[in-house]
Amino acid sequence: MVFLFILLIFLVLGLVILTSKLDIRMINLIIDSQSKKYINDRYEIIIKLKIFGNIPILKFTLNKSRLRKIKQSRKMNEKVKQLEKDILQNKDKFDRQVIKGLKEFSKGIYMKKLDLEVELGTENAFLTSMFVTIFSSILSIVFSRIHVREKNIVYEIKPLYRNENSIKIEISGIFQIKLIHIINTIYVLNKKGGRKNHERTSNRRSYDYSYE
Repeated sequence: MVFLFILLIFLVLGLVILTSKLDIRMINLIIDSQSKKYINDRYEIIIKLKIFGNIPILKFTLNKSRLRKIKQSRKMNEKVKQLEKDILQNKDKFDRQVIKGLKEFSKGIYMKKLDLEVELGTENAFLTSMFVTIFSSILSIVFSRIHVREKNIVYEIKPLYRNENSIKIEISGIFQIKLIHIINTIYVLNKKGGRKNHERTSNRRSYDYSYE
């Protein structure tokens, strides 16, 4: 009887993890390299944890004041310094893990809505045109790899010919991320050893499900 109860708990926890997702809403976020504040004051990032698809259980709002408190946190500063130290000591390995982590993370992103405008400029007009083309291509590749509602996606990359290095990003949108992919990404980023050569790999996804 006790075994069945424990098994039931694990089954419920597994179901919760497999059907949970983070709902992220970004409102009026502006990043401007030419601005003294760098990030605008009036923005909000609202994060909701939903279980069983659409049942919200947690909500967190990130804005200017909360971000300031996080930056001023002693524990957070210690963790950031330790992370910087680890990155410098294991840069090559860290770079490979980040690439793997981003690939895993992108599998779980579902973009419901996006309004993105990027203004990019350098001191050289030719480089500006080249970087705009490259950035546009990268965005096209990213959007091709994630779940997207194309009718709700609006983005524009504009060149700035001012003979100075600058970038301005304005973004609002709604994203959803599967919790299982966040867990897998954390695992990949913290994995110390690589996959052994004799191990087999599989492209089959055992936890795919629909957002709808």
